[in-house]
Amino acid sequence: MSLSRTSFIILYLLLAPAVFFAQQKDVSIRIVQDDEAYLLNDFETRLVLGKQGFKIQVLLSQTEGVYVFASFSDSVYRTGPADLIPGFKDLPNMAMAEEEFNKNKEMIISEEGWSYWFYDPELNWHRFNKKLVFLDSGKVVGVKSIKQLYLAGEKEEVKVKENDRTLYLFFVAVAETDNKGMPVKEFMRKKLKIEWKNDDD
Repeated sequence: MSLSRTSFIILYLLLAPAVFFAQQKDVSIRIVQDDEAYLLNDFETRLVLGKQGFKIQVLLSQTEGVYVFASFSDSVYRTGPADLIPGFKDLPNMAMAEEEFNKNKEMIISEEGWSYWFYDPELNWHRFNKKLVFLDSGKVVGVKSIKQLYLAGEKEEVKVKENDRTLYLFFVAVAETDNKGMPVKEFMRKKLKIEWKNDDD
């Protein structure tokens, strides 16, 4: 990434709407492609992206991370704003291993497991791209560059530019855990449906 592009992203984040930098515990998510940024709505967002790489910007405010379910199926995506999230209380045990610093620039696609994108200052690694942006009041912005999809069931890698299937993402952040570290309460859930432009569009 060139200095000018990095500067653009940081400047864009600093000038973003106040809701993106709320002082309370929060997770805000943007999808970025070709310098166009789309802030996820309060619950459901639908996007049509070009069949090329994109970025997911995640602002963690007063919280460690966010769980992500990415699938070609809408089984979890269909979960409503007040519905119980399938497997919520067992999320840590369902989290899949990913490359440190997102070396493969990929997203895991699974019908069973979740990803956990986090930042822990006591660890010397994380799941985002290596460079993080630190803001005031305990806020950090991590970026996941996505150039390919890893299909966990098939153990197969598919380039974004070669994928035609709709992508369903479900995000949830945990507010409270029990004495064993298992989730008991959430404070945020968002879902995203990504469809792809035809080559003729």
